[in-house]
Amino acid sequence: MELERSARAALLAYLAAKDGGRAPEAYSRYAAGLKSQQSFSDFSAALISFNAKAGAVIERRIVTVTWTKDPAQAPAPGVYAAIDLISRFANVDRDCGYVVLYQPPGGGDFSVAREEVNFIDNATAKGMTPSQLDNAWSQLTARCPNYPAATPVSVEAPLPEDANADVGYPTVNAALAGLHARSGVEFSTNNGWIVATDKATATIWSFPPPGNPAYPSAVKRQIVSDPRGGSSIEMTVHCEATKQACDDLVRSFEQLNAQMKAYIHGQ
Repeated sequence: MELERSARAALLAYLAAKDGGRAPEAYSRYAAGLKSQQSFSDFSAALISFNAKAGAVIERRIVTVTWTKDPAQAPAPGVYAAIDLISRFANVDRDCGYVVLYQPPGGGDFSVAREEVNFIDNATAKGMTPSQLDNAWSQLTARCPNYPAATPVSVEAPLPEDANADVGYPTVNAALAGLHARSGVEFSTNNGWIVATDKATATIWSFPPPGNPAYPSAVKRQIVSDPRGGSSIEMTVHCEATKQACDDLVRSFEQLNAQMKAYIHGQ
């Protein structure tokens, strides 16, 4: 639907301007009614403060788009799109809210008529007990329409440490330097991640970019043959970030490994 494509494009342009710290561009997308409620100086100061606290954006996910036309409670007639969002940043794992876009009756570009953001930064979260964090986040997500988790966010238990885990290099920088020095290793970049592929040993190395909570880290995954037939994936991780970020990195790659195993078995 052309109308929804237009609304999504307007939203993404607005968020990109905010995430890039381009306050004048982001504020220019405000509807007149919203500009009357918040001055540019207040908007700019709030944006600078949030970006400094949150760090680099990691994810912007649209959950639901709800459409209304000429609603009785709206300040003006026209088309409204309420877009529910879930976001993550380098220093904020918990962020939800919505943006309401407005298009006047005669058509034209969408502008931002209303916005709400609810978040708990990671530094604040670390100072809470699991129960306090669950309760605080549950109260905030109640203000986020269509947030998928109706129950409090549970805190996963830390993963056990593997004293025998060894990627073959003492540091992440040493791993990168060593791989660059080896012949036959192909490098590529995917969403900021450095990926090194060693076809001779059926090994894939993944390095998260600066701004990722798990930076710096090296994830080594190798496809090995099973003597009984078939193949399996062996993974070792060298992570120099926080324990929580390292555990999250391991969990995410375990999911990728499961998907890769399913594909290999399907072949």
